[in-house]
Amino acid sequence: MQQKLGRFEILRRLGQGAMGEVFLGRDPAIGREVALKTIRQDAAQGDEARERFVREARAAGTLNHPNLVTIHEFGEDEGLLYLAMEYVPGVDLEAMLRDRVLAPVQVLDLLAQVCDGLAHAHQKGVLHRDIKPSNVRVRREGDQLHAKVMDFGIARVAGSDMTGTGTLMGTFGYMAPEYIRTGVPDARSDLFAVGVILYEALAGRRPFEGDTTATVLYRVVNEEPAPLAASDIRGISPQIGRLLAKALAKDPDHRFQSAEAMARTLREAMNPAWTGAAFGAPTRTIARPPVPTAQPRSASRGRSLWSLAAVLMIVGGGGFGLWFWWQHRPPRLITMPEPALPSSQLALQATASPEPTSTRPAPKPHSTVKAPARMTELEASALLNEAAKGLVDQPQGSLALCDRVIRDHPLNPRAYALKMTALYGLGRYQEMPGVLDAGKEQGITPAQFLAFGHFTAMLREERRERRLPPEVRESLVAELPLGALKPGQGGRRRAQRPSRD
Repeated sequence: MQQKLGRFEILRRLGQGAMGEVFLGRDPAIGREVALKTIRQDAAQGDEARERFVREARAAGTLNHPNLVTIHEFGEDEGLLYLAMEYVPGVDLEAMLRDRVLAPVQVLDLLAQVCDGLAHAHQKGVLHRDIKPSNVRVRREGDQLHAKVMDFGIARVAGSDMTGTGTLMGTFGYMAPEYIRTGVPDARSDLFAVGVILYEALAGRRPFEGDTTATVLYRVVNEEPAPLAASDIRGISPQIGRLLAKALAKDPDHRFQSAEAMARTLREAMNPAWTGAAFGAPTRTIARPPVPTAQPRSASRGRSLWSLAAVLMIVGGGGFGLWFWWQHRPPRLITMPEPALPSSQLALQATASPEPTSTRPAPKPHSTVKAPARMTELEASALLNEAAKGLVDQPQGSLALCDRVIRDHPLNPRAYALKMTALYGLGRYQEMPGVLDAGKEQGITPAQFLAFGHFTAMLREERRERRLPPEVRESLVAELPLGALKPGQGGRRRAQRPSRD
């Protein structure tokens, strides 16, 4: 590992991304720690990759907001491009969602902060275009959580689109429907991605899932997510279903029209008593008894004529009207101005504010939610085969496949071994001990990981490169048998040949 990058001293390696590596550095002039993001030599050989990296510097360099990572400097050192940016100690939101450590009210607060940062970027004419949990850094300040949006690597400065028409850039599960259809995003496309994160954080799964990219894209454009369960929204307003309906609307005109408006509504929903005033009229109206007052004859005659006309229109044009309504009906989740809620959300409202005169038993919130089918052992094996194949070129996809298998088959040691390998390839070293702990909770010993070839190959690579931070290395050495990570000691396991993944 080199010692300097430009004028910055390199302290240690923080991780690795799709385009290059990230290091912890120090500015010797003022002693400030910075994160140094580089672009790989092979990736930088193409003009498009270089232009994309330069665009990140120019886009993010114009932004200055407490909820955005600050860019300090952009440079090149012996052909290696780098960005010196604010170093934010903490964890990615992705890790917090995976571990389910956030209460619903904390999720709303963090995403409101994300919207605050996006509002500033949008005012400067900058779209992020890749809002997702791994691009949100979270640090704790006392009892408060503070969010910062990072990685404007594929951001688009207004009037300068380097990707070309029809080229999609971003993460498929968080792309807005209009971007998928046309390749042209706007500020509301970033807000759709925030809605996806909100659903994922509350439900514990993404709203649009599928085994292939094509399936995910189809569901984003054409299908509505399953409604939330009562247990997903404890401590926040039951009107969160209507907020999600607006955030995930297929038509951007039916979405929040600004990041400021979405941030405001997210904060209002943190109050369990919030009634959704931002969405207009209530979903249920109570008929009022007529007031017996004398009416002029002409007024009564006028009402009768209008009533007769309405009856004739209904009888004479009923068939055409029904057809026309069916062809032009609004999306199920975004009926305006009174969005129709799924039955489970109506049940949540009923249970949140029960009528004292009702004698009916409270509806069961889960009765209308169909649990996803549990994958078979054969399907799990096939997914892990695909994950093993993608470890080099698509480690992020491999990680997602491993998580899916672990969700349905938490006793599968191969899933944990491949997940460890994927995290190593992504440079997310701090998360590796947590995978060991999760496996141990299911009765899986670290020694079982040594039966899988990709895992042992990762150990051999680590013995050569020594990329792990010292504290992570120590925790793994303490868990793995025979000091598998200690140089010179791995050969004692040669008698036990690992199987192929």
